Amino acid sequence: MARVRTKVLLLVMMMIMNIVAETKDVAESLAELEGKLAELTASLKKTNETHAQLRRHRELPTTCERGMGDDISKTYPRYVIMSHDGPKKQILCDTHTDGGGWIVFQRRVTGDVDFYRDWTSYREGFGSLTGDFWMGNEALYNLTDKDPYELRIDIRINNGQEVFARYPDFRIESESNKYRLQIGPYTGTAGDAMAFHNKMVFSTFDRDNDKHSSVHCAVHLHGAWWYKDCHRADLNLEWAVTETKDETWHDGKKWWKVSFSEMKMRRIKLI
Repeated sequence: MARVRTKVLLLVMMMIMNIVAETKDVAESLAELEGKLAELTASLKKTNETHAQLRRHRELPTTCERGMGDDISKTYPRYVIMSHDGPKKQILCDTHTDGGGWIVFQRRVTGDVDFYRDWTSYREGFGSLTGDFWMGNEALYNLTDKDPYELRIDIRINNGQEVFARYPDFRIESESNKYRLQIGPYTGTAGDAMAFHNKMVFSTFDRDNDKHSSVHCAVHLHGAWWYKDCHRADLNLEWAVTETKDETWHDGKKWWKVSFSEMKMRRIKLI
């Protein structure tokens, strides 16, 4: 009997060991399957994100044109960087403001780009389209010489109020004409500061083209602009952290300092 019980115990122990081994194998198999499932899930998520990026990229506009911001169902962002054959460089397009289609050629929001620069810098352009920049006077001339444009200036004055000035018939003449400014009559909420500068030529610290008899306005104001003697507006003055150091915009009654500015242009469609 003792031998029989021993054999039975051995058989039971062997069965238990086999069951444990099989259970271990199953657990390892399950763990392996879970690992593969996690890898597949991560791969699928990455694929979905890539497809979403491609869809968003396809949805972004490729032409900066009036009316692109009229449809409120459009999901593309307010600013889109795109190529443009006119200036033969990338541009920043404001797709939302007043129907969209504005080519931004001057933007100051951070104050970390030095705008006290020479004639060549203003001719060619400087800064970054994702931050503060000047597109370039030569690009402005090439665009406005071929097609009719309007000008819009958006500023935030030192009480936080956002205002704008708008001018039709915006044109910049060639370098041989010192990038002379041409604008039409004013409309807007900022006050007509730019009328004072209409038909003036551009000045930088190394090109004194202003009308002042004794002061070099670009040096005196530490900026660059279409100065007369000297200014009622200058959005290229030296900036402090939250506002310009000097008075920047005159609304017809008083001076304002500015903490944000965008100068932008939009092609006028001829009927």
